[in-house]
Amino acid sequence: MNELRESGLDPLIIDAGDLFFSTANLNPTNKESELYRASAILEGYSRIGCDAINVGHYEMLNGLSFLKEMDEKTEIPFLSANLRDAKTNTLLFDPFSIVEKGTLKIGIIGVTDKLPDTTKSMITDDYVEAGNHYIDEISSKTDLIVMMVNSDRKTYSELPIHFANADFIVTSGSTNMTQPNTPQKDGGPYLYSCGKQGKYLSVLSVDLEDTNNPIVDVSAHEKNIKSIRKRFERLQKKDPNKSLDELYAGQANVLKIIEQNRDKLKESEAVIKSAVNTMKFETIALNKKIRDNPELLAFVDESLAACSSLKPKIAKTAPRSNSKKKRKPDLKKKQSGVGNNL
Repeated sequence: MNELRESGLDPLIIDAGDLFFSTANLNPTNKESELYRASAILEGYSRIGCDAINVGHYEMLNGLSFLKEMDEKTEIPFLSANLRDAKTNTLLFDPFSIVEKGTLKIGIIGVTDKLPDTTKSMITDDYVEAGNHYIDEISSKTDLIVMMVNSDRKTYSELPIHFANADFIVTSGSTNMTQPNTPQKDGGPYLYSCGKQGKYLSVLSVDLEDTNNPIVDVSAHEKNIKSIRKRFERLQKKDPNKSLDELYAGQANVLKIIEQNRDKLKESEAVIKSAVNTMKFETIALNKKIRDNPELLAFVDESLAACSSLKPKIAKTAPRSNSKKKRKPDLKKKQSGVGNNL
């Protein structure tokens, strides 16, 4: 992110929710470690320069007091257009944020459909109605609108219909991950699911020249062009000095496939050429090939070590005896258990 900013670009960085914890089962065994983990993640996002966080299911797992405490720790806006205080019926967070990036004004709205069963301090409005209410409110004040939606995967196919006046929808609540060639609603809104555990960075690049024209997703078209050209190159290896029509003159099936691919190639090239506003989507695997920021890497390493140290050590069990001798039960001992209360 720092490299992008140093190059003169100012990326919009958002998280659609389910950020804080690695498990939905907070209990006395893991709670201390998980709370530290949540604070460390929030600190890391602050250092990166995150623009907004949607309050989702995982953010609410440790109750309202903890959630408000985390909100007060950071300057990153926590957003929720439909999460309310159960006692006062007031919204707990700002429903939207308008961020300026260069000459663009981008509206960001957060909603959730995944209130934990255990919570009594928070209630939710219908997330579709709430989202559309604020889309209508900020549409005249913004160039682009981004919806952050925390919901189950089964809702994703309907989200572009529910939020038809948004430009982009970023989801959380599922480990599903959008690919560049994933089919999208014609003309948008474009929907993206970013996968699991931060293993991939989902990057959307938008070139907006005229807000009165639609945004065209050229990702699939560029991939299509690249794939067809590679296919033609493989076919051409048979004889570089002859055309494909000459090489496969006696093979009707091959010629048919070549002609179909030529039509697809022309179509994709025409779409890209005629597009006024374009966008490209890519997923970047976070592996060792990605150059680390030394300061952030040190922070991550320290945080992981601290999380590990806060987890209780599991006692090693003694090996089972092969002796068949039966022991008399000790009736004075009573069984005990620990409940998992959120």
